Amino acid sequence: MRADRLASRTFFPHPRRTGTVVFAEMSVSIDQPHQVAFDTATNQSCCSCPFLPKPCLHVEALQLLVAREGESEFEVTETAPKWVLGLPPSSNQKPETFKPETLQPNPLERLQPGFEDLETWLLDALRRGVATAVSEDPDFFKNIASRLADASMRGLSRSIRMLGAVPSDHPDWPERTAAVLADAALALHAFRRREHLSEALLCDLEAVVGISQKKETVRAEGETLRDAWAVVGKAEEQVEEQLRQRRTWLLGAGSGRYALLLEYAFGGEAGFLPGFEPGSVLEGELVFYPSAWPHRALASETIKALPQTVENLPGFEIIEDMVRTCAAALGKQPWLQAFPAVLQHVTPFCQKKQFFIADLAGKQIPLANPESVCWSLMALSGGHPLPIFGEWNGKTFTVFSALANERLIPL
Repeated sequence: MRADRLASRTFFPHPRRTGTVVFAEMSVSIDQPHQVAFDTATNQSCCSCPFLPKPCLHVEALQLLVAREGESEFEVTETAPKWVLGLPPSSNQKPETFKPETLQPNPLERLQPGFEDLETWLLDALRRGVATAVSEDPDFFKNIASRLADASMRGLSRSIRMLGAVPSDHPDWPERTAAVLADAALALHAFRRREHLSEALLCDLEAVVGISQKKETVRAEGETLRDAWAVVGKAEEQVEEQLRQRRTWLLGAGSGRYALLLEYAFGGEAGFLPGFEPGSVLEGELVFYPSAWPHRALASETIKALPQTVENLPGFEIIEDMVRTCAAALGKQPWLQAFPAVLQHVTPFCQKKQFFIADLAGKQIPLANPESVCWSLMALSGGHPLPIFGEWNGKTFTVFSALANERLIPL
């Protein structure tokens, strides 16, 4: 009997249980183990393998292992992984009665077909070479973007679709393309290893692929922080033809935490509501979205404006400190697109029609702002160091505001 031969710790090295539910992974391959579970009280079961009929021999093997060793020999955990509910149930079963009420299905599980399409496409791009693939098929990015959108992976779909708008002869095309494909490949690898990721990093993966958390859920379950918040920067940009985004950065006076308020305007909507002007100070609670490096937040109803304005900003004395801190943040949340930072004592300058900032140690980094903004910053500086706030993306710094004469000036 094959199930009898599989019923061992060799094939189920780390079986666990929560309540009456026993679950384990069978190592078929490094990337795709079979995920097996059953309820000892009801005998209901599920398995991720494609074989029919159900229950399959993998379930039978796990049941035999439990019968041989006894449930008491299995490690106890408070909650089972989310894939237990996300797996297809055995025939004639009611999956809603299978798991404890505290567990909810993982929305990532339904994205398996989309990730399979993404993997095939990435391997094809690697085999052919991206430049060759694009030259042979002008819709190379558009086609996979459409399939990902159909698979409810709208975040990755948008990132890849936007590559199609970048001319292949643009000087930044290779770097921008490689960055997007690297993020997609990292998301694919994370999906394969999702059972080993923390809950916070799973939330980041969901955000990358385009699964949005409802604001009601964030307000009910997110981290709440009360502080006096300085509005240090705001920017609007056209993300797509019918989509605009506004990014507002706040800095907590007591916590030193940054918070990003993201707002969107779609199609022919009138635009964004007024409020949260740079230089103003607010007091109240923000609720942070779950993340391995929490920064996106929602403003609660307790937020109110204070009579004072921003007169000074704490920040990094040298650029190297900002770079090291950003690297540590990326180590926690690898899809972090922009790192907020205040740089103290930097001097803007222009060299060969390119704008830079330099710190007191002589370190220089390029600016990503339009030329008009860079000239305004140089005028505020007057050739002297001044504090600035902006976003660092690992290559360039985008200035949102500068502090001059104890007043925060948006740029």
